[in-house]
Parts: sequence; C-alpha cells; structure tokens
Amino acid sequence: MANLDSMLERLEQCEMELHASRGYIKALEYGMHTLIARHPNPAELSELWAHVLPEVADHHAEMQDRPPLYHAALQQALGVITEQINGAASRD
Repeated sequence: MANLDSMLERLEQCEMELHASRGYIKALEYGMHTLIARHPNPAELSELWAHVLPEVADHHAEMQDRPPLYHAALQQALGVITEQINGAASRD
C-alpha cells in the first residue's frame, strides 16, 4: 500500500510541475506574440527568422533522446511562430 501511495504522490507532483510549466510557456507565448506584433521592422524579423529557423530545427533534430511527441510539438510551435512572423511582415 505504501508503494501505491508513493506512486500517487509522485503522480500528483508531476501533474503540478506540468501545470507550472504550462503556465510558464503560456506567459512566454503571450510575450512573444506581443514582440512579434510590435517589432519595428517585421520584414527584418522575418528575414532573421528564415536564417535562424533551420539552425534551430537542425539542433533539435540531433536530440535523439527526446520522444517523438517532443519533436512533433516543437515542429508545430516553430510553424506557428513562422506564420506569425511572416504574417506581421506581410502586413507591413
């Protein structure tokens, strides 16, 4: 019974850490949206992102110790960021 209690306690701890991480990520997301929207030169930002994006993707592709879900989520987030940056540049 003690083993089950220990497992439940660990699960609750992991759940709390996950919620904290989600809150942190959400705050960063809002900050990033604001910075993209208010960048003084969206076309320049888009050009810079076009150079940085392949390096980021290559770096993370080398991380074989990460599960496929990590890589899928990263690719999805990078795609969303790219759309936002390019969208801001096209409105400029």
